Amino acid sequence: MRGNSGRIARMRRIFPGQCAAAKAALCLVPLLLLTSISRSETAAAERPPPQPLPYVAPRISAEDFGALPFISRPILSPDGSKLLARVYSEGQVRLAVIGLGAAKSASRVLAIPERRDMLWYRWAGEDKILLSLGATTRFGGEEVYTSRLSLINLSNNKASLVGKRSGGFDGDTVIHVDKDGHSLLLTMQESIYEYPSVWRVDLDTMESTRVVKAQVGVWDWYADAAGIVRSGIGRSGKRWWLLYRKSAQDSFHQVHEATEDDSGDIERFIPLDGTDKGYAVANKKTGRYGLYYYDFATSTLGDAVFEHPQVDIDDFRESMSGEIEAVFYTDDRSRVAWLNPKMKSVQEDLDKALPDRINRVVSINRAGDIMLVWTGTAADPGRYYYYQTALGKMVLLAQPYNRLEGKQLAEVQSTSYHARDGLEIPSYLTVPPGPEPKALPLIVMPHGGPFVRDEWTYDVWAQFLANRGYLVLQPNYRGSTGYGKAFVEKGMGQWGRGMQDDIDDGVKWLVEQGKVDPRRVCIMGASYGGYAAMWAAARNPDLYRCAISFAGISDVAAMLRYDRKTFSAPRYFRSWRERVQGDEGFKLDTVSPLRNLDHIGIPLLIAHGAADDNVPLSQSRKLHEALTKAHKVHEYVVYEGEGHGLADPAHAIDFLKRVDTFLTTYNPADSRP
Repeated sequence: MRGNSGRIARMRRIFPGQCAAAKAALCLVPLLLLTSISRSETAAAERPPPQPLPYVAPRISAEDFGALPFISRPILSPDGSKLLARVYSEGQVRLAVIGLGAAKSASRVLAIPERRDMLWYRWAGEDKILLSLGATTRFGGEEVYTSRLSLINLSNNKASLVGKRSGGFDGDTVIHVDKDGHSLLLTMQESIYEYPSVWRVDLDTMESTRVVKAQVGVWDWYADAAGIVRSGIGRSGKRWWLLYRKSAQDSFHQVHEATEDDSGDIERFIPLDGTDKGYAVANKKTGRYGLYYYDFATSTLGDAVFEHPQVDIDDFRESMSGEIEAVFYTDDRSRVAWLNPKMKSVQEDLDKALPDRINRVVSINRAGDIMLVWTGTAADPGRYYYYQTALGKMVLLAQPYNRLEGKQLAEVQSTSYHARDGLEIPSYLTVPPGPEPKALPLIVMPHGGPFVRDEWTYDVWAQFLANRGYLVLQPNYRGSTGYGKAFVEKGMGQWGRGMQDDIDDGVKWLVEQGKVDPRRVCIMGASYGGYAAMWAAARNPDLYRCAISFAGISDVAAMLRYDRKTFSAPRYFRSWRERVQGDEGFKLDTVSPLRNLDHIGIPLLIAHGAADDNVPLSQSRKLHEALTKAHKVHEYVVYEGEGHGLADPAHAIDFLKRVDTFLTTYNPADSRP
């Protein structure tokens, strides 16, 4: 930590034995404390301070910002002796098993096949790992994105594919894993033309047995904690129905049928073992997703287990018995509500020991006495601690972004403003270090999706831009999730229309506040945010000086045609088309940058990954070719081997440097036009 003079005079470590003496509920090890200030420093403090100079934040290199975290997403093994984590090693993203304490000899790094995305992983017992890998493949003459599930057996170092390979796609829909790792339940389409059935896979022999046949219209199946498939949801258009059975010996029967319009939406069911009771995540009562008790026999939504007065819940955590023990939600920042009394007490201790931070227990061993804790803020990318509850101490395990350790990052403020129709738009402002912002250059950075949301968390682009002297606005425009059904519905069919109005209105709000110089505003984003940047260049060249797009969409109609190939269920594509287009008669060309080339009047920086199978490279390449032909000012870069993001640090660093140079040329932070 820094003293007032900016120097540390002397530091003293607080060791575990001193925690008891201090009667602390929780001790952080190692903890550095400033214990004294020299006499010369005291005398200097008594002299009149010099006249302050304009503050300039120390410049942090693109190399420091672009470095990947060397470890992320750690998961404790059931006995707590090992952890599984995504690591960056020897220039590659790999999966690592890391032995802790006496189990250090168990450590190993597992290679990931080339051109495969590591989607998720988890333990299956003590010596087995489930790993989901995704890739683009050709099916029926078309490119589709598929995933395959593998089992890695640490006892014999053998990897095996999980599930039948009859031309279908597993979809990675694992709905239950036996706590000892002997079996799992997997929903799988036997072909792309069929609905999914449920298979039990013996993880010792790798034999698969179908336990539930596919049923027309049913895409989602749910199992209880004992591994019995208890319910399924069928959908057709806006109609949905619930199938249910009390035990494995019973047949499924329909217990409920409704439409989304008259009943709201139930997103997930959680049946409990041997009873008709359980839980459901629903938005029927308030328009916001909450967790409710549910009676499967009568198909009745009961009292709320947890609901928030302003926002949806994001997720929940189940205990080994299937009970819900925690609910996660995001208001101005990510939060957890523990229903388990023991864990509620642990969380209170964490928040007292680490105030004004987001503190998360990210993994717990089966006995509940060893935990992995992550702590961070929007201005601190965070670190992981190893927490032994019996000893009441946390030991620093890893600082994933070690190149940023000790460097000053920008504070992020939760705020909001009103759009032109009065709708309140939640947003985040990343403020360059220094005096109160006044007439600063601005970068508007709309999120991708678009039906997701930004949060109060470390964002490398926002921090890089703020370090260069820019105020950064991240608006959660209409359609962003987390704020209830009505807020999402206001974004339906509003690509390039109401969503874009909300982004523009954020600029006008900051100008009216005096925080932003209206002559020094640019826009930057990725995916849908890249589309918003491209569209701003055509729609509002008077409002923005330049635009930066990564993996953006230039032709919305062409993107919808591409998206159709990835939806095996027609119902889901129809829903997606309605979200994008709205009225089927609406002409998408009127909100496509490629089709409004003549209106583009500001410089563009366009970047894209060559292997992007989410938004194809053609979306950026065609705009680049058209801009070149029209002699419009722009820059264009393709990153070979990259998908819908930048996984190679060399590419991430190169992109940040290009952004820096581009903004210095067209919207410099250190001078006024």
